[in-house]
Amino acid sequence: MKIDFNIKEILTLPTTIMAALSLASGILLFSSTTLLNQMFMLDFRDKYGFIIGIVFIVSVCILIVNLIYQTAKSISNAKAKRNFYANAEKRLRKLNNYQKAILYALYQEDSRTLPLPLHDGAVLELEQNYMIGKATTQYMVSDLNNALFPYLLQPWVSDELNNKPNLMSEFRITFEIQAEKELKQSKKSEYYW
Repeated sequence: MKIDFNIKEILTLPTTIMAALSLASGILLFSSTTLLNQMFMLDFRDKYGFIIGIVFIVSVCILIVNLIYQTAKSISNAKAKRNFYANAEKRLRKLNNYQKAILYALYQEDSRTLPLPLHDGAVLELEQNYMIGKATTQYMVSDLNNALFPYLLQPWVSDELNNKPNLMSEFRITFEIQAEKELKQSKKSEYYW
């Protein structure tokens, strides 16, 4: 009987398997001889006791390290999530007027969804900051150079706007200013044609 041991596979076993290995090898090592004799495992422990001891030590060590790592990772994720929501208003206030207008336009829609320019830097920045997201992965566009893609407003942004009236009024005023600016630019471009 040939058993292939791959260290990488052993080190990446799930925590539940490591706990089971630790428990099983611990029972074999630390049980009384009468109990092992009743389970017909006394000869096995006597013959392979050294290997069982190594398995126990290694699996307990890996289990402890995995538990510490997973605990630290979950604490870190919870802290990052708490900080993300704690600084939400500050991040929203730092946006430029164009980005605030985009978010307010999305907020005004019942579905919180609008087609936005795919190649627009402000839109991409909002997406990178998890303020908006693509509503679909595939969408047919008629003009690839000026592609419009449906984006949705992230729920935490609409919650911030709902819960903070000052922020909402700032975004509304910015939206109105931006709308006037775009209207003037469109009239100017019509004038030249």
